[in-house]
Amino acid sequence: MKKLLGLAIALSFLIVGCGQEETNLEHQEGIIVGIKEIENQDGWSQILVVPNISEGDISNKKDVELIKIAQEKEGAYYGFEAGKHEDLEVGAHVIVYWNGQQLDSNPPHRRIEKVDIISK
Repeated sequence: MKKLLGLAIALSFLIVGCGQEETNLEHQEGIIVGIKEIENQDGWSQILVVPNISEGDISNKKDVELIKIAQEKEGAYYGFEAGKHEDLEVGAHVIVYWNGQQLDSNPPHRRIEKVDIISK
């Protein structure tokens, strides 16, 4: 009986621990306004995600204009290994998760831990 109780307690800690890992991630919902390879980082790409924007707001905009919009609307760059998220495309509505760490720039640079595509 004690072994069963001990096993039940151990399993409950394991379940709680696994569930907390994802809840510790920060997230941002928005539209992908750009995708490019990161210079000097072989095999890495990045997306630029901007919240509270429509696809019409980004059409026919140059990179400089998109960056300015991202700065104004608290957008961010999200880096990922090339080939890992091939289904990401400009105009997609996404929720991007990261571990809370970022490079201090404007817009900030973060690393994708997980991404959910809401619509393409």
